Amino acid sequence: MKYLPANALAKIATMAVALFFIFPFGQITVMAADNPDATIDGLKAKFVDVNGIRTRYYEYGKGEPVVMIHGGAQAAATTANVFSRNILGLAKHFHVFAMDRLACGMTGNPKDDADYNQQGEVNFIYAFIRTMKLGQVHLIGHSAGGGLVFYLAVQHPEIVRTLTILAMGPEDPPSGPTKLDAMLKKCADQTQYEGLKCRLGLLAWLPDTFPDEYWEADRQMSNQPKSKEARAKLAVGTGKLNDFPAWRKQMWDRARLDGVLQMPVLMVAGKNDIIDWGENDATANLQAELGLFDIVAAKNVKVQMIVYNNGGHFMYREHPEQFNQDYINFVDYWEHHLSGAPPMATGPLQ
Repeated sequence: MKYLPANALAKIATMAVALFFIFPFGQITVMAADNPDATIDGLKAKFVDVNGIRTRYYEYGKGEPVVMIHGGAQAAATTANVFSRNILGLAKHFHVFAMDRLACGMTGNPKDDADYNQQGEVNFIYAFIRTMKLGQVHLIGHSAGGGLVFYLAVQHPEIVRTLTILAMGPEDPPSGPTKLDAMLKKCADQTQYEGLKCRLGLLAWLPDTFPDEYWEADRQMSNQPKSKEARAKLAVGTGKLNDFPAWRKQMWDRARLDGVLQMPVLMVAGKNDIIDWGENDATANLQAELGLFDIVAAKNVKVQMIVYNNGGHFMYREHPEQFNQDYINFVDYWEHHLSGAPPMATGPLQ
C-alpha cells in the first residue's frame, strides 16, 4: 500500500472542508462558496467611501451619468442587483452607476441612528453623487427608491438632468387596501429575511424575474451581521421621521404648487403590479401612480408615463430590452427638444 505525503493529505482535508458532497445516486454536488461581493449576472462591483460608509456600486459605460436607486426598505431584500439585467444595455449609451442604498446590500449602516429614514437616505445618495463628482445626473429610482429620487429631485433640482420613477412607492398618494395586503398574510414576519423574500417574490409577475443566483446573493447579503443589526433597529423605530405624511406633503407641494421639478420626468408602471392593484378591482387601475403623475405634472409639461402590460412591480427587470430602449428614447428626445416644450394650458377646453 502506498501512502500519501502529509502535505498532500492536508490539501485533501482542506478541500473536504470547503466542499459539501451529496451522494444520492452516485453523483457529487459541489456547493460554491459565497461570492464576497454578492454580484450576479457576471457584473463586477466597486466600493467607495461615502462620508465614512463603505458603499458598493456597479459602474459601466461612458457618457452622461445615470444613477440607479433600488427599492425596498433599508436592510430589506433589494439591492443594486435588481438592475443586473439593465446595466450593461444602458451602459452602451450612458455612464451607469447603480449603488446599494444606505444599510442595504453590501453598503454599510448609518454612522448616526438619526439617518435611518428617508431624509438620511436622500442625503446619502446626494453625497454619493458628490463623492463621485458626477455633476448633473439622470436619476432612476424603483419603488421606495423612486420615492428617494423624487425627494432628492425636489430638494436638489439643480443636479437632476432627468427623473425616472419606476412603479409605485411611498411617495405616491395612498390608495387603500391592495391585492398585496391580503397576499402578505402568507409571508413570515417582515423583520425576518424569509418574510422579506416572500414579499419580493409576490411582487414578481413573471416566473423568471428572480432566478436562483439572485436569491443566493440576496440571502448572503441579508445574513450579514450589519444587515441584521439594521433590521433590528428599524423594527423598533430607530430614526423614524416623526410625521412622514406631513414631510411627504411638503415634497408634494414643492412640486405641484412651487413647480420645482422642471426637468423631464418619466414614470413607468406595470399593469399587473399588485402593490397598486385595488383589493376588489378586476384589474390594476394604478390609482396611486396616477395620483403622483398629477402632482408632478401640475406645473411641468415634460412628464410622460409608460405602462407595460404583462409586467409587475419589476417591469424593467421583466422586460429589460424594451425598458432600456424606451429609456434611451426618452432621454434622447428631451436632449433635443428641451427648448421646444409646449406652454402650460391654463384650464380645460371650453
